[in-house]
Amino acid sequence: MRLPAVPTAPAQARRAIGGLLDDSVSSDFADDALLLTSEVVSNATAIGGGCELRAWYLADEGALRVEVADHSTVVPVMAQPPPSATSGRGLGIVDSIADAWGVERRADGKSVWFEMTRRHRPGPGRLPH
Repeated sequence: MRLPAVPTAPAQARRAIGGLLDDSVSSDFADDALLLTSEVVSNATAIGGGCELRAWYLADEGALRVEVADHSTVVPVMAQPPPSATSGRGLGIVDSIADAWGVERRADGKSVWFEMTRRHRPGPGRLPH
């Protein structure tokens, strides 16, 4: 799915991912998946212009992988923003919730991806990777 660099892109991406998940996933899993999707799409559309969203959900394994590709060669880094900052926490959120995540350089930019499984333990108290 191609997403333009518009404020509604994260909402479009959340709808697409929500439609991909089935009734067997918990609301915590779905909420976390939608939050992480918003974070990576927001970053991609802010820095790389538009982006391309790809996702796979393997219901039998309860595994979700979301990839967001853009045309920027700037590789995102985890920031330590001050408490008063209104941005800069996205990758920290991804790191604390996803089972795995990473960045892959591509000839035309990069792809940021994350993976989750139904065995996944949501947010608070989870140790970073």
